[in-house]
Amino acid sequence: QNKARANENDSGAFVLLVNMKFSELSHRDTFLQLIKPVCQDVIANEGPNSSGTTLSYQVAISDKNPLMVVVMERYSDKDNGYLTVHKSGMEFLKFRKELQGMQERGDVEISGESYIETGLGFV
Repeated sequence: QNKARANENDSGAFVLLVNMKFSELSHRDTFLQLIKPVCQDVIANEGPNSSGTTLSYQVAISDKNPLMVVVMERYSDKDNGYLTVHKSGMEFLKFRKELQGMQERGDVEISGESYIETGLGFV
């Protein structure tokens, strides 16, 4: 039986859901171009054929509002997989600087939440 995990000291994957709403489609399309090298870098350097610290990393566009995008990220753990490995990636650091500029200009509003998987269900 799986028990719900209540804190990040337990072994559930660390999950980050980042929600974005763009002010216009051209800004969304710029974002998609900017995140593509990050996705490629994550696959090459953090995915199952390398460090294995990133379990999944996916960008999705809303089927109801094309200005809304979510990035669904799953890591082996918060401290190493996310904070140490992912956040120090060269492509991520370049991307984050560009995304911050988009936020400052009002091109995108970003909200997000982090979670620890419970082991209930499947991925």
